[in-house]
Parts: sequence; structure tokens; C-alpha cells
Amino acid sequence: MLKRRLAGGALLLTIVAGGLVATSTPAAAAPNLQLPFPCGQKWRLDTWGHAPALDMVKEPDQQGTEGATLVAAAAGRVDKSFYHENGGQVVQIDHGGGYFTTYIHLQSRGVSSGDRVERGTVIGKVGKTGAESNGHPHLHFELAYDANGDGDASWGFAGSERIKPTFNGVTYGQSNLQTWRNVESFNCPSRSPAGTASVYGVLPDGRLTYTAIDAATGKRTRGAELSTASLGFKPKAMATLDYNTLLVTQDDSGGKLYRVDIISNRDPVTFEPPVLLGSGYTHELLAYDGNSHLFGIANGVLRRYTITKTKPTLADITGNTLIGSGFTLKTLTTTGPDWILGTTTAGQLISYKINGAESWQRYQLRDATWQVFDHLLSPGGGVYYGHRPEGSLHGYFDANPYDGRDDDLGSHGAVDPSGWVQTLLSAQPDTVTSS
Repeated sequence: MLKRRLAGGALLLTIVAGGLVATSTPAAAAPNLQLPFPCGQKWRLDTWGHAPALDMVKEPDQQGTEGATLVAAAAGRVDKSFYHENGGQVVQIDHGGGYFTTYIHLQSRGVSSGDRVERGTVIGKVGKTGAESNGHPHLHFELAYDANGDGDASWGFAGSERIKPTFNGVTYGQSNLQTWRNVESFNCPSRSPAGTASVYGVLPDGRLTYTAIDAATGKRTRGAELSTASLGFKPKAMATLDYNTLLVTQDDSGGKLYRVDIISNRDPVTFEPPVLLGSGYTHELLAYDGNSHLFGIANGVLRRYTITKTKPTLADITGNTLIGSGFTLKTLTTTGPDWILGTTTAGQLISYKINGAESWQRYQLRDATWQVFDHLLSPGGGVYYGHRPEGSLHGYFDANPYDGRDDDLGSHGAVDPSGWVQTLLSAQPDTVTSS
């Protein structure tokens, strides 16, 4: 057995709990693991001499490790909950696809074999039980893959089925004698959206539409309501400023910009004759962030304008800041103040934090498949709607739209499989929240 000294003087020995097994490449994707501690806590991770297994103690000085709440790193079924002479109190969770996590040296176990757990479910408390904890409180954690297909996962010794774990998209346990300090837990309560998404659209004949969608269920609650009047010009791009104000550009070489004041979005939708604000707005894409900033893209160049009034005239659209070039997006929306989101013709989903002129951070959330959408819109709260040319509208929820990650981004299903025949779509920003 390998021996390594844990910070604080305790000696840690790897646990012997079975025989050698053959190794193979995992056939299914590993579970989406988060650190097995409550949201926001920071822990130190060490491999010592038993990589890829990890020993975990609480930061900054290990105080509070003993008795600390332990939660499931991912959803699954409790495969084992028992006492082991060397490992002490042990819990093992089957996450499906051949993957298991094992939690060792616990002070107490809060689940039994067969229990179903979700990510974040309390499964016990961290302790120092078992001969090989050497009386030093810590969590010995292992991720294993059932390489030999016997429906079980061996653990605790060199040559077992344990593999390198990935928490919140970062992989640990690559080799012995590695340490990671202040690793933060993002094992946070599940979030869900609430509120109503207000979606305006333009039909091929220039008439306006209005649709309300319950963000929590992803189902329409009203609409599509239609206008009898037409805009009177061919629109190119549209942004919703608020519940009854739209900005629309004309599809011509002059780039005329109009303000459309909605009188009522009840059946029928009624609006004042469009007000011409100015020209030169040749943007193919427009989006408003709900917090004074309007974004436009023309020929891959991103510009940001400041809207200073609810019903702006041309004098109330200021700034005209050149953010940068290379923004070759197919779709554009905003997810919050100075955050934009778009897709490319190659199918990438990309989020940007806009700081100012020639300053932004780019986060590629998805590498492919999003090319199917010709419109992307967001009412805030991490809710995204993608429109396909055949007329379907699909909902997505990003639990944290500002973390630059996609492991908390999932589908909410189709709002409607057909019927969305609008040539332009735009959602009122900041009407949906998540909690």
C-alpha cells in the first residue's frame, strides 16, 4: 500500500477493497459532477499517492472538515451504504452508464442502498472513520467506471476501476502528489425560470404578431395575436425595447430606423404609424439588453448604442461605440445587461460579455447543432428560444447564463412544433427571472 502524509500530519493509506480488473474506454458520457459539498464552499483536493482518487479537506485551514455536510455529486441510485474496516462509513452511488462515485471515511451515512438521490441530496457527513483514515477528518472520493461490465465498481486500490473525476468541467486526479487549493463547489440548488416571455414578430406581409409564453412551462398562454395593419415597409432587423415599443430597420441600402409604438397587443394588435428616426442603421441583427444598450451587427461589426429615453427620438440614441469586428453571427439576442448571445452558420452557440470598445469576453457554449435556428431570442432569466425555418419554436434554460459554461444548459422542449411563420422575432428583455 502507498503511504502519503496528509497536511496536518495524518498518514493516509489507500484502501484495499477487491481485486485487479481489466480496463476499457468508457462507452457513455460521464455524469455531470459537481463537488460533493454545499454551494459556495471551498475545499482543498489532494491526490497524494493514490491518483486519480482524491482526498478533500475544507479550506482555508481544514477547520470544519469533520462533520461537514456531504451531498451527492450527481443524480443516481445508492448502490451501497455500509461500514468497511478500512474505509469506515462508505456510500457508493450508481449514476448510470457504468459510472459510480464512492464516498469514504464518513462520520455518518444519511442514505440507504436503493435510495434515489438528486445532485445536491444530503448523503452523510464527512468524518474520519475506518482504520486508514488515520484519525484525520477528510473525504476520500473516487469516481469509477465499470470496465468489466459486472454491474459493480471496485474502489480503493491501485488498479481498481477508478478514473479521473471532472467537477464543474475541470478534471482532477491526473497524477500523484497534486494539490488544488480553494476549489469552489457549484453544487447549487436547481434553478427554474418564472415569468412571462413577451414575443413580438413580423409576418411576411408586414403585419405584427404578439405571443405570451409561460417561461416555467414553455407553453403559450396567449397568441399569436395579429395586427390588421402592416408596417408599410420590408423590415430587416427588430429589437423590443419594452412592452409597447419596438425598433425596426428597413431592408434597404439606406438603413432607415423606425420606432413602432404599440397601442394594444390584444387581438388585434394595434400600433401607431411607424416613426422614422434616422438612417444609416444597416444592421442585419439588432438586440436590446433592457438596460439602455442596443446592439447591432452589420457585416460582422458589432456596435453598441445607448438608449436614453423610453420612447427615443434619434437624439436619444447615443454612443455608437464600435465594439469590434469578427462577430459573424447568424442570430443575436441579449441575456442581460451587456451580455449578448448568438449562433453561427456552423452551429456554434456563443455568449459574449461586452465591456466597451474593443473589449469583450467570448464563451463558446456549444460547438455544433445550433445552425438549425434562424432566430434566437431571450426574455432574460437564462431562458432562450430558438426558431427553426419550418416554423417550430424550441425552449432552453441556462441555470447560469453568465458562467460561460454549457453544463447547466438544457432543453425545455418545443413551445410549438409549427405555426411560427414570422420572418422576424424579438422578445422583451428582462421579463423572466430564475430562482
